[in-house]
Amino acid sequence: MSRRNRRLRCSRGSLCCVLGIALCLAVACTTRSMRRIKLLEGVTETREYRRGIDEIRKSSKLYGNLNRFLYWFDQGVLFHYAGEYDSSLVCLQNAEQVLDDLYARSITNEAASLLTNDNLRPYRGRRYEQVFLHQLMSLDYLAKGEYDESLVETRKVQLVFDRFKSKDKGRDKYNDNGMSHFMSSLVFDVQDERDNAAISLYKSVAAYRNGPIRLPSQVAEVAYYRLLADDREEDIKLLELPKPPVPPEKVHGVDRDATEIVVVGYAGKGPVLDEIVFWGTYVMGGMLIGYYKDPNGDTVAVALPAPPLPQSEMRKMSQGERTRAGRTFHIKFALPTAVRRPSKVHGFSAGTASSGRIKSLMLADTDLLLERDIEDNRTATLIRTTIRVVLRTIAAQKAKQKLETASPIANLLVSVGTDVLADQLEKADTRLSFLLPKSIHITRIPVEPGMHRVEASALNRSGGVIDTRAWDNVTVGAGEKTFLFYPAVM
Repeated sequence: MSRRNRRLRCSRGSLCCVLGIALCLAVACTTRSMRRIKLLEGVTETREYRRGIDEIRKSSKLYGNLNRFLYWFDQGVLFHYAGEYDSSLVCLQNAEQVLDDLYARSITNEAASLLTNDNLRPYRGRRYEQVFLHQLMSLDYLAKGEYDESLVETRKVQLVFDRFKSKDKGRDKYNDNGMSHFMSSLVFDVQDERDNAAISLYKSVAAYRNGPIRLPSQVAEVAYYRLLADDREEDIKLLELPKPPVPPEKVHGVDRDATEIVVVGYAGKGPVLDEIVFWGTYVMGGMLIGYYKDPNGDTVAVALPAPPLPQSEMRKMSQGERTRAGRTFHIKFALPTAVRRPSKVHGFSAGTASSGRIKSLMLADTDLLLERDIEDNRTATLIRTTIRVVLRTIAAQKAKQKLETASPIANLLVSVGTDVLADQLEKADTRLSFLLPKSIHITRIPVEPGMHRVEASALNRSGGVIDTRAWDNVTVGAGEKTFLFYPAVM
């Protein structure tokens, strides 16, 4: 065998090996996501939270080194549901440390994603997952009666948005959280910080107005009457808050000195991620024209200025190293899409013997948050993935040219094999914490200081009771608030 043929055989083997390894890594990441769902999906419905935690720890390979955030975050969520708040805090703090390390680390570990896909980057969590990280820690502290620590975590939510703002300048993006500010106002009330409570209510209304979740009527009513009582009529005008249809004495939360039991409920199953196919044409220096199907099955057309290739690639082309495709490329790859899961629970009611039953107020909806996150990042994902696919197409064509032999059959096999492997590389990143609830609710129960029995019900869409829970000997001091938690993630 000639030296040239040996080099060609070695090159073909190396190419197939490299592409094969990348394919295995990408497929392994998507397979892990599906296996995690299959392994853990039922533990929230049966309330076997400890079993879920044990499964995570026994099956740590299902997470791998790239998913350390999810490894700790999922455990923290399950410990919170189980009422083991100290253990939840430990796991969530570990998840926070993972994010801090990734934020501080050089982005050189992400260079491989330009050649393969997003699954080869360490998972940092979507924006709303990072927000929930601090919200859950804040709620853990509230369960323990540690109000100062709870406020620290709600303030960290703003740091999450600040980090994302430093990467994108989109003013219309989800960049604040109404639930965090509203819960902060409750804590400020307990600490008799009147101004901070009013500021938190103002920020809560503004955040809901600019976010994916509709402003809850009770939040608007409480904000109106509280701002009015604090002589903040100008804030009411800025927020364009209408006068509520009910008097202040009928709105729970207007009395800042009220003694309350607050039931926090977690309802239904949060969303998961799947893949949709994006296809189209990329014309260098021109346009990117593509299509995909939305969740309703309708075809959506996208037209964007063609994202420029890296300068190194442009220099090669200016020097005559053009590909066989010239400057036009037909592209096809997968994009993540949100999938809503059927949920039995849609709300709660709770109360004591003296208060009667009070309906819950929904503060957060993970379906809407994920869908907004995908929409906010769709253009950036399209641009990043398109560049990656075009570069890989160019690399594959150059590789085929270098590996040509005198045998037409061998050339065909190399060409087909290279195209198939390259095409399989582009999988969507479907990593997500699916253990979060669909929605988060609170029920504010005004009570007299002392000891109470609290009863709560999980309700279906039509208001029917499908689950109940009771707490005996719940103690609350004058002007204080006691927080109870009711997971009904089913």
